Amino acid sequence: MVRYCAACHGLDGAGRDAETPNIAGQSGIYLRRQLDAFRSGRRRHPLMRRNVESLTEREIGQIVTHFSLLPAR
Repeated sequence: MVRYCAACHGLDGAGRDAETPNIAGQSGIYLRRQLDAFRSGRRRHPLMRRNVESLTEREIGQIVTHFSLLPAR
C-alpha cells in the first residue's frame, strides 16, 4: 500500500522536493492522525485527500507501520 505514498514521499519516506515532507521515522500516532485528518477533510490537500479517502483501516495501518519504522531522514 505504500505505493500510494511513494510517488511523492518515496519508498524511503524522503520527500522528493521542498514541498513534500519527509515522513520516514515519524511517530506512528502522528502519521495516523495526519492521514485521518486528510481523509476527513480536517486537513486540506487535494492530492492527499484523493489518495487516502479510499484506503481501508488495514491499508492505512500498513502505511503507518512502514514509514514509522524507517530511519528518520
